[in-house]
Amino acid sequence: MPSDELDEATVRAIARDEFVRTSRTVVGRVCWTLLSAFAILVGLQLFQLALYTVSVPAMVAFALVGALVTGSGLSLLYLLWA
Repeated sequence: MPSDELDEATVRAIARDEFVRTSRTVVGRVCWTLLSAFAILVGLQLFQLALYTVSVPAMVAFALVGALVTGSGLSLLYLLWA
């Protein structure tokens, strides 16, 4: 078997490489999760801003952009954690 020929230095190198690769994945997932949560909050804030806007076209524009940003954040969260 090829695994019988591994020495301690090789095993340590493989474990170190896998640990670095896994930690990058975890850090990336946390960063993208924070970014998507921030996008969802911005989208909800745009909905709130649309409620207090005086003109109807601006209200519709803020609501549409809020829906787009909120939907994007939610879809990113789904992709990250599904």
